[in-house]
Amino acid sequence: MGKMSLGVLSDAEVEKLHEKTLEVLEKTGARITHDEALAKLKAAGARVDEASGRVRFPAAMVNELLARAPATTTLGDAAGRELPLGGDTRLYQSLILDPFVVDYQEGLRRPVLEDVRRHTILGESLQRISGMHRMAFPVSDVPEPDCYYKTMEIFLCHTTKHILAMPTSERDCQDWVDVMAGVAAASGRPVSGPPLVTVGMAVTSPLAIHGPNVEIMKIAMRHGCVILPTVCPMAGTTSPYSVAGTALAANVESLLPTLLAQVYKPGHPVLYAVGPSVTDMRTGNDLYYRTEKMLFKMIGCRMARYYKLPICGEAGGTLTHRPDMQNGAESMMYLLASITGGQNIIGGLGSLHNANGMSAEQIVMQCGLVDMAEFVARGVDTSDRKLAVDSIDSVGPGGNFLTDALTIDLLRSDEFFDSRHLDLTGGYVDGAPGMFEKAHEEVENRISGHRSTVPEAVRDAVRSFCQAKYQAKATADVGW
Repeated sequence: MGKMSLGVLSDAEVEKLHEKTLEVLEKTGARITHDEALAKLKAAGARVDEASGRVRFPAAMVNELLARAPATTTLGDAAGRELPLGGDTRLYQSLILDPFVVDYQEGLRRPVLEDVRRHTILGESLQRISGMHRMAFPVSDVPEPDCYYKTMEIFLCHTTKHILAMPTSERDCQDWVDVMAGVAAASGRPVSGPPLVTVGMAVTSPLAIHGPNVEIMKIAMRHGCVILPTVCPMAGTTSPYSVAGTALAANVESLLPTLLAQVYKPGHPVLYAVGPSVTDMRTGNDLYYRTEKMLFKMIGCRMARYYKLPICGEAGGTLTHRPDMQNGAESMMYLLASITGGQNIIGGLGSLHNANGMSAEQIVMQCGLVDMAEFVARGVDTSDRKLAVDSIDSVGPGGNFLTDALTIDLLRSDEFFDSRHLDLTGGYVDGAPGMFEKAHEEVENRISGHRSTVPEAVRDAVRSFCQAKYQAKATADVGW
């Protein structure tokens, strides 16, 4: 069966990009502002300037450390599901909170606590979704700093799925591993089982890892959590103003956490992840979902496969906040690049507005686009049975295939595309709702008919953890 493939790099270009990566790591290196990490890297063979924090990695050292990193791992969740990661596996994650929400009735606005509940319920109810990501942005109806814990409480009280945490400090990271330890205990998950949370660790472009992010990495490793690098170079400001130059910088930066982790804890799983963007040189604005994103994705996926590292990245969204043709075109381009490239975690379903906003309807619509992309990417089965020579011969000229044996056999199979998320009526049904309207109807139906899947013992554990963190006593009574 011939699968669909997309690519922009030849085998020779992949080797060249790897060679240039080794050159940058050995000649230019990176700045790591963490004394312990510098000492460990020096002992492992790196050339270290302690005064500046500059670390240069000999090529042999890089290859040796990359060889220690596992190609596969397993994630877990509070419902006891095990999620293999790496190889040809693929998991989808949805977004819960961003600086803006696109409301079906009101349009673009700031998020409120109810959005967290609705988006979590939606992700929990969608079979396509295996994990969720609550960005640490404030909601407008709960004052800071309590809104951080309140959104965490509402989120964790409504989902059993795997959690992607993006801590902004050591305290935040410790909060996540502590609360998830409580979730694991309350749900009867063994401490030694697959981790319930993946931890993001920031790399600062260009070529820097700051001390607090090393500490975040260490916390994640102590608790057995998979590490996800957040690598977001901006072409023209924090990376070279060329597609290839930014792709090279992103590749170097994505490998840094893997190299560092293998020095600390050989064999610890670290994902490959790149999320480059482009600086609008007329305005200085960061444009995250430009067309170049498709090229960056194809290059990133290819390099991750070259290094045999599990790869995580965004599903891809859109620069616009509208449910228009641009939204669909950009979303589909990036999804096809991710799926055909072999991306193992496709995250951020629901993202739009230049990665600064999200909507419930976008989550559902992108599930429909995932259905399309997965169907097309699987290719065509050209086996003798599917080529159907016998059927063509049996029916002959002028006949029809309505009652042919192959038709009957495949009628209820997945041979042809279907998805409840799209209007597939072709104009034959008057008043058939469009994709946006269908998504809104599904959102409302799923949320209104929701019955919590989170055991009460888990909800109690989460509430107890958050209760101890609130500064305002009244905050504990806000929500559900």
